[in-house]
Formats: sequence, structure tokens, C-alpha cells
Amino acid sequence: MTRPRLLDLIKPEVLNLTAYRAEETRPDLIKLDANESPFPLSEELRQALRDALDRVDVHRYPDAKADQLRAVLAARLQTAPEALVLGNGSDELIQLLLLATSAPGETVVAPAPTFSMYELIAKAQGLRFDGVPLGPRFEPDLPALIEAIERLRPKIIFLATPNNPTGGTFSEADIVKIMGVAPGLVVVDEAYGPYAGRTMLPHLVDQERLIILGSLSKIGLAGLRIGYLVAHPTLAVEVEKVRLPFNLNSFSQTAAVVLLNRHERIDANIREVVRERERLMDRLSAIPGVETFPSAANFILFRTMRSGDQVFDAVLGQGVLVRNLGSVPGLQNCLRVTVGTRAENDRFVEVLTKALR
Repeated sequence: MTRPRLLDLIKPEVLNLTAYRAEETRPDLIKLDANESPFPLSEELRQALRDALDRVDVHRYPDAKADQLRAVLAARLQTAPEALVLGNGSDELIQLLLLATSAPGETVVAPAPTFSMYELIAKAQGLRFDGVPLGPRFEPDLPALIEAIERLRPKIIFLATPNNPTGGTFSEADIVKIMGVAPGLVVVDEAYGPYAGRTMLPHLVDQERLIILGSLSKIGLAGLRIGYLVAHPTLAVEVEKVRLPFNLNSFSQTAAVVLLNRHERIDANIREVVRERERLMDRLSAIPGVETFPSAANFILFRTMRSGDQVFDAVLGQGVLVRNLGSVPGLQNCLRVTVGTRAENDRFVEVLTKALR
């Protein structure tokens, strides 16, 4: 009996995928590539964190339901704890949601370009993914999206607002229109929502097919890897069934509770990033050969008249790491810069200007 080759044991859907790639970094680089908060914790917060983590019983399993963290998050979001599902980043929640709702062959729809994990996870589970192109300046194309929804009848629609990597948003009115024609679930991914200053959470009261995704990663707690899903409690119960036990470790749960209970610093940092985003947008827009795109997130997408690969290499050679998006369809010669501190942003503008001369 002939045994199959090793790669014949892998699903074709997986063989055809390209893995998500995070840029390697060095301590000497100004890191503006991953949409993290640029602000480290104060010494006061670090001490509070050390004290709390010192009391963690590492010989015991974590709280399986993360009840304390769930209660703190529910209070912050002004929702019921039973409406929350917690995950190891929002990526895991996307996976759980598709696992709980969608059978192989069913369709997932999202605007394109958008967060790559929607497509990667969908295809890995044998689902069909259809990306509906955004407008020429990456604005939502509502008629095209509604036409695709009515034609494809997707089980799930993902709407990242603000959208990664473009930074644009869907208006509340547009999302309500999409919910009015959607045959399945509408997932509004608000990972960058704190920087936009608005949310669809109030609509959960009368929209049982609406789901909100959120994350603590973008507001200063990326190392904890905590995402959350807010949904009608009936739906949340079903998603919980496919969540692996103990998916949030004790250290992350404890640290998140400590830091969220002292959220004033986090909120102040968000406001500072928004101020710097507007200043950085003005400075980038004034550079000859740079086209910027509107952003309500903590990053800015821009296109250069020169080769994006060359610009990326030149900027990196001067010690600044941004995200090169030129390989993404529709984003030729585009790069994305995370809003950093004032000094980091000034240095980035300096090296970018030099690279474009």
C-alpha cells in the first residue's frame, strides 16, 4: 500500500494560503509598522502590575470564563457580561465565529482591501471569500457592497471600521442599510474604534444579527493578546461552545483588569494619538510625491510616486520601520505608518522626505 506524500495530508485550502507575516524588528528601530500604541506604561502602572502578577497562582489553570475581566470590560462597554466572548486577540474570535456559524462552501463577504485574516481564516475552513472593492480613494462603495450581498447571500459580512489598512470608515447610516439587506450576520470590527470616537454598540439592542469585535491590542495592551466579541446573548452562548478552554492565560487576565481599572492613562494616550494623527497627516500631505488617504485609526495609509519597495528600504535604512503594502492588490506603492510619539513622527517625516528626493 502506497502512503500519500506528506503535503498530500494537508487540505488544499491550506496549501493555497499564504501565512500572515509580521515584520521582524530590532531594538534600534523606530517601530511604526504594527499599529501599536507608542506609549509604554508609567512606573506607577508597572508597579501595580508587578504587585498583581506576583499574586498569580501559576500552578493553577486560569479562570476559564475570565469572570473578573469580563465584568470590567462589560462595564467599560456598557453591555451585559453574558453578551461577551473573550479571545486570544480578535483573530481567534473571527475563527470561532466562522467555526460556529459557517459550513464549508458558504460565503463570507468583506470590502477589499481589508484585514487579511478574514479571508485567510475563511478559506482555511473551506469557505468562499468574496472581496468587494472599495472606491478609488478607498471609500466605501455602498451600492457595490449591497449588490454583492443580494447576489451572494453571504452567511457573514465583515465590516472593519476604521478599516485596516486604509483607515476609512463606514457611516452609521451605511451600516444600518447593510444590516437591512444582509441575510446573515453583520460583523462590525471596531479594533480601531477608540481612535474614531464612535461605535455601533447601541444598535445591539434592536439588531440581533449585529456583532461587534474589539481589541485591547491597539490601545496600549498588545502584549496581552485580548480581543472581545459583543453579540446577542443567545448567539454568544453558541460561540462559547467552540471556544477552547482556558484560552486566556492568568497573566493576561490579571494585567488587563489592573490596567483597565486605571484607564485614565489609556484614554489620555488615545487622545494624544488622535492629535498626532492629524498633525502627521498634514505633514505627509505637504510632501511632494506623497498621496495620503483619510484615516480615523491610529495609522495613515499613503502612496508614493516612487517605487514603494525602494521607499520602504530607504526609510528602513534610516532606522524607521513602516508597513510595506505593495503586494496587496490595489495597494501598489502604498505604505502604512503607525502614529507614534511626536518625536517618532517627526523623524519619520524627515527620513521619508529624504527618501523621496
